[in-house]
Amino acid sequence: MTAIDPTPGALKPVTLRMIFILNALKILLAFGFFAAFKFYGLQVGELAGPQAANLMLYTMLGYMVTFACIVASILKRSMTGIRAAIAVDFLVSIPATAVVGCVIAIISMGLTFTTTVRAHFAYRV
Repeated sequence: MTAIDPTPGALKPVTLRMIFILNALKILLAFGFFAAFKFYGLQVGELAGPQAANLMLYTMLGYMVTFACIVASILKRSMTGIRAAIAVDFLVSIPATAVVGCVIAIISMGLTFTTTVRAHFAYRV
């Protein structure tokens, strides 16, 4: 039998892990688009060529910085920090018109309002 921790917020909840995984996958998605624009000549609407590749590269770097801030906020249990990082992450998606990035940021922000995530960030060792 497994023992259930009686202290709410002591362990990382599934919703917090989902925030982590979704934002990590967004970095890989941006890298995939960068490679497709750079090496395979992908064209999406007006986005094509080296300019699109550079835009995806900068978007990916922005996602990496905000992901680092999300991880630091999770480790420090800073609710304000994670929400601010997700808001900036949403703003990073706008110049590239990354709809998937915007949707993931909105979902991640919504998940920070769940009871389990709030209990995790309220828990102090």
